[in-house]
Amino acid sequence: QSSVPSLTSEPNSIMLVPAGDHYTMTDFATAYFREAQFMQRLKGMMPPEKKSVADLVQHTKLPIQESLLSYSDSELNELATKNFKTLMRFMGDQSKLRNQNEVECIYEILQLCKEKESLHDEIYCQVIKQVTHNPNQESVLRGWLLLNLLTGYFLPSNVLMPYATKFLQLASSDPSSTHHDIAKTCQSNLRKNFMYGGRRHLPFPVEIEALLKGHGARRLAILMPGGVEYLTRVKTFTVAKELLHEICEQMGAGEQEEIEEFVLFAIRNNNKMVKPLRSEEYLHDYLLEDKLVTVTLRRLIWKTPLHFENRIYTDVHYGQVAWDYLNGRILLSRSKEMEMQVGILAMLQHWAKTEQQNSAPSREELKEYTPKTLQSTISPQALQDHVGMLLRTRQPLQPMDAKIQFIEHVMKLPFFGYNTYLVEKVSDNTIPVPCFFGVNKEEIIVVDGTTQAISSVIPLKELQNMRTLRPVSEGGLPGIELSYGSAASPKAIWLELSQAKEMYHTIVVILAKTEL
Repeated sequence: QSSVPSLTSEPNSIMLVPAGDHYTMTDFATAYFREAQFMQRLKGMMPPEKKSVADLVQHTKLPIQESLLSYSDSELNELATKNFKTLMRFMGDQSKLRNQNEVECIYEILQLCKEKESLHDEIYCQVIKQVTHNPNQESVLRGWLLLNLLTGYFLPSNVLMPYATKFLQLASSDPSSTHHDIAKTCQSNLRKNFMYGGRRHLPFPVEIEALLKGHGARRLAILMPGGVEYLTRVKTFTVAKELLHEICEQMGAGEQEEIEEFVLFAIRNNNKMVKPLRSEEYLHDYLLEDKLVTVTLRRLIWKTPLHFENRIYTDVHYGQVAWDYLNGRILLSRSKEMEMQVGILAMLQHWAKTEQQNSAPSREELKEYTPKTLQSTISPQALQDHVGMLLRTRQPLQPMDAKIQFIEHVMKLPFFGYNTYLVEKVSDNTIPVPCFFGVNKEEIIVVDGTTQAISSVIPLKELQNMRTLRPVSEGGLPGIELSYGSAASPKAIWLELSQAKEMYHTIVVILAKTEL
């Protein structure tokens, strides 16, 4: 067992940077380093001289023979001394083993941290020791690169935290030093790690190789609604919230309440895996080495009023609303009234195209403007006649105005704002299947697949528990079990659908954003 207390949660004190000369690494070494305690015993319980203790937290050319911190567990002591040798090989202070490269050295150290939480403080102290008063600048840079990864993945204990924080503050406050910028990055990593929990998956070799070459960011194209790509660069520890703020700023959506209504989705293997990312999730936990993951932006919640003074904002909303309308993401009734709406929306889509204000849409274009779910029930000739009449009797709109009117028109449809999922099987046999489940910021609704009547409503504030279910049989569909109601009147329902995980994670994200 380590002499350094284990992690506990003290959120109000951990991330405060200590003032003055207290909480230096020399102070920490005096209190907790094995050798400092030994020196203290030799001097008859008198505190050892500061200079001799300071040497314990400075670079050494020789491997340590025992762990820096005191461990009664001999295995931990052995792992600590072995790790120090790996650290020295990575930093270039010792020759590497045969067939061992830098990436493998980093992996070995990170993997040990992942497996042995009780060694976090030891490994932090080892790296800090080896970057302090190290005469070799290349070695120092390597050490700071490792510290960059450590701070983003693993937290030191509450005991070491103020000392490590102070060390990083001092290192980042000297603009003349070569590691000034990376020390600031480490500070940011540590704050995010404390707030969001750190990255879940260790980095791919290609990511480490890029870091070693000085490439600290990866180019990423975010697919925006309407097919537009937003090009950005994501760092090793960028979280979804940071990227959302950046994109929303470009769109002119600066209010925090509205930013919270947008979500990034990670899509893998052509829509086989679709997951909305929570604000605190790290982008690199979803960006695979093979680049088969696409990141898209969607507005998930429609609470704050829309505003159309920014062209990008208008295009993004038009792109999403039009795609959802045309591809069955919004439930539409098969009625005469809906046919009239389809005609008006077809005209607005046509005007939304540049330089189409004075032309009539072709039969093929009208098909593109008609929702897929209604194409079999609406007569192409009747639609063409209706749109033709509308064009003759209405003043054409400019593309931006047409897009705005299209959005406002679709937002009035009964099921707008619900994230809709086709459900094949439900535990409640009074609900005909297939049916639709819709989720918005307030509730989950069950909609009849034929009549589109709402047969059941589950307020999100009544949702008590939720879990995903594996397919019952080979080739079967996954499912979700929803527990809701009150303690006095508990209820449960399970459903089977191909998008079970997407629906589950969408509900999780909505609950987090609406803080119900």
